[in-house]
Amino acid sequence: MNRGSLRIFAGSEFSPTISHVILATKEDNNSFARAILAEYLTVALELASTKDKICLIPIPSRKAANRARGFAHIIKLIEVFSQKNPRKEFVIIDCLIHSRKVRDQSTLNINERELNMRGAFEIERSALNRFNEVNISEIPIFLLDDLVTTGSTVLAAKSALKTRGIGVNGVLTSCATNGFTH
Repeated sequence: MNRGSLRIFAGSEFSPTISHVILATKEDNNSFARAILAEYLTVALELASTKDKICLIPIPSRKAANRARGFAHIIKLIEVFSQKNPRKEFVIIDCLIHSRKVRDQSTLNINERELNMRGAFEIERSALNRFNEVNISEIPIFLLDDLVTTGSTVLAAKSALKTRGIGVNGVLTSCATNGFTH
């Protein structure tokens, strides 16, 4: 499935059940729920690439959300995902930062989400060196998130990377909506 010009590789379709799994992972730091999301990411990876070496760029949560949780959800998810795929070499470049405050997207409609995320990311300057250390022209680069609904977040991330001349092959996500109905 696509969101704009970006190919989305999802391990599962979003459902009320998977919504509970995501909340248990994010809000309760539930390791069993996180393992389920990592399994779905593994399915997404199998759909996306057969390469042994892959660059992953995590989509960051809002700083306020990370502070409230006491951890960065997406980084913990990548750790479990990496453990479940020991034959893969993941180059993780945690380079995206919010360039301004963004609202929680859960209650926003499709137009509000797009406006909320437009220009919301930039590349952390110190992380640019990581791209120079890795020959990114030889390995696929994927954004990684737990859920894709409208695609506004991943499209904003892609745009920030594009301004630095970095292209992405798609998005790996645990789950995605088949269409956005909110």
